[in-house]
Order: sequence, then C-alpha cells, then structure tokens
Amino acid sequence: MSFKSLKFRHIFWAAAALILVLAFAWAIAPRPVPADFGVAHTATLSVTVSAEGHAQVRDVYTVSAPTAGRLMRVEKKAGDPVEAGETLAILLPVDPVLLDARSRSEAQAALQSADALLGFARAELQRAEAEAEYARTELQRFETLAESGTVSQGALDRARLQSRSAQAALQTTRANVRARQAEREAAAARLAPPDANLENGLVRLTSPITGRVLSVDQTSETVLAPGQPVLELGDPVDLQIIAEVRSEDAVRIRENAPARITAWGGEADLRAEVRRVEPFGARRISALGVEERRVNVILDILEPWDDWSALGHGYRVRAAIEVWRGEDVLTAPVAALFRHEGGWAVFAVEEGRARLRAVETGPHDGRTAHIVSGLAPGQRVVLYPSDRISDGVRVRAR
Repeated sequence: MSFKSLKFRHIFWAAAALILVLAFAWAIAPRPVPADFGVAHTATLSVTVSAEGHAQVRDVYTVSAPTAGRLMRVEKKAGDPVEAGETLAILLPVDPVLLDARSRSEAQAALQSADALLGFARAELQRAEAEAEYARTELQRFETLAESGTVSQGALDRARLQSRSAQAALQTTRANVRARQAEREAAAARLAPPDANLENGLVRLTSPITGRVLSVDQTSETVLAPGQPVLELGDPVDLQIIAEVRSEDAVRIRENAPARITAWGGEADLRAEVRRVEPFGARRISALGVEERRVNVILDILEPWDDWSALGHGYRVRAAIEVWRGEDVLTAPVAALFRHEGGWAVFAVEEGRARLRAVETGPHDGRTAHIVSGLAPGQRVVLYPSDRISDGVRVRAR
C-alpha cells in the first residue's frame, strides 16, 4: 500500500467522523419554539361596555275605554298612520250603574284628593321652573366669567351640571303634573252624568297624537271594562334605546358618553349617546341561572332617521357604550399578557429569543390592552405563550 493511498483513507475517515459528529450535534441541539407574534404600537384605544337592549318609542300613548261598554270592531292595524283627533274606535256604553251613597262619597273624596295632588304638582312645577331659570342664568354668568378667566373650569362644569339637573327636574315635574291631571280626570269621570262625552249615544276613542299604531290590544267586537286598553300609539321617529347593563358596569358610564348600536339588522353600526343612567337596578336571572343586577341605560340615536327607519318599537339591539378612551397610547394584544409574580408580564422577542418583561397595564377592551410601562413601540411579543417558552428560549414565527 502506497503512502498516497494511506493518506487518502485517513482523510476520508476523518471527514466522515466529523460529519457524524456535526449531524449528531445538530440532532440534539434545541430547536427554536414556533410561536405567534404580535406587535406593541401606539394607537387610539376605546374601552366599551356591551349589553343587550331594545328599541323603544320615547312616549307611548295608550288609548283605553273611558267607561264600560261594547267596543265596535277596530279597523286600525299595527303600523297604520294616525292623525291627532282621528277616531280610532267606537264604544257603545252600557247602562251606567247608579252610585250608592257610600260609593258617591268615596268618589267625591277621590276627586278632592286628586285636586289636592294636582295643586301640589303645579306648585312643584312652578318651583322647578324657577330653579331651572336660575340655573340657566347662573350658567350664562359663569360662561361669561370663564371667557375672561375669572372662574375655573371646574366651577363652569358644576354650573353646567346644575343647569342640566334643573332641566331634568323640570321635565320630571311636568310629567308629574300630566299624571296628576289624568288622575283628576279619572276621578271626575266617576261622578260624570251618564250622558257625558256621548255623541248620539256613542263614545269615540280618538288619537291624542299624530303618529302610528304600535299595537292593537282589542280587534274584535267585545265588552270592555273602564280603563281597559284598546290601542297603543307612538311616533316611530322619536325612538330611544334601552340597554340593560350590569350594575358593576353601570357605575363607569357617564351621561353624554358616546356609544354604538350594533346587531340591529342594518349594514352599519349607529352612533348614539347616553342620555341617562337610571339610578335603580332590577334583579335579573341570566340564561345560566345566575342572579344579576341590571341597570337601564337610555341612549339617543344620533344618525339621521332615514338610516335606521326600519328599526321599530321593541326590536332587539346591542349597545357598546364607551367608558374610557386614550389617544396615542401604547397598546399590545391581550393575548400576550400572563400573570407573573402577582403582576402582568409578556415575552418580548429580542434577537430571536423570548425575554421575560414585567409590564404595567391600564384599561383594555378584551383584545387590546393599554401598556403603561415595560414595552417600547414596535417591539414584538409572543402571543398565547405555551409552557415550552421561558426566558431566553429561542423562538421563531409559526
């Protein structure tokens, strides 16, 4: 065997051994863990509270029988337009039952009580009007002083709040006067002579407004008791949204907060605004049997009526009410966050390795969270980190 042949064999086997060693090292070397990545970036973040709700005509008018009698067949159908003063139904009164001495005394006492309550309501209305006028004058004065820098912005905001509160109280007292007036008329009707409000022996039930028929409670000819409803009327243009919000979410909602009406059947969401958060929470049982407290939040639709004219009284909707908004804040996907040592942390991707970073978070909308500190804009983070990922582990995009 020549020297040249022996040298070739040594080189060949040395190369083969080196290749085997390298292959074995590559086989046992840790592989980068595949993962999904997200990016922290600066954006506008809006946090909302979502709730089921329904559309409702703001003022619903119930046309009812003023006296006992036989109702003629009602020709009006739900959705039909009506004019103020239009005859909706005809009632043929039955022979009235004469009041005995005790019933007449009770009716007279009820009428006197209704008169007293009506007088009290009117006095409250005068007081509310005076307070509303005073609050309006104070607001004008504060706005004038604010222009010259004499008063603080906080004082101006309090004046605006007092003015709005006074206007709301005024509306409440006006509604109370109308209710007391109706009670007084009902009490007086019991003492009215048998032929009161009759025309050729008939009572005509007329429309108090110009609008549409919302529902018909009685269609066929039948005998009605006094006060039994016949139709419900309303103006479909004057629609509001009633959203049932959990009480723990309702405390974060403020009047005039922006909102969106979703899942109402239209192609686009509708802009809305919170008009009132009711102060009373009602008991509700969820579909899972959990007892909850729900609060009605009343919303006004801001879009033109032509955009939502198909939305009707009682229709189901969803409302997303804004409770927090941040402009140009650092955000990151919520899927990147996990609990660590009593706080929140993420795995930031640096030079192909996952680095544990403790972060301080702010509000979130369920998908995106406000990052107060711990990350920089443009930094990549690992989404849904598994137990294979730890500090320093190599990672790659899935």
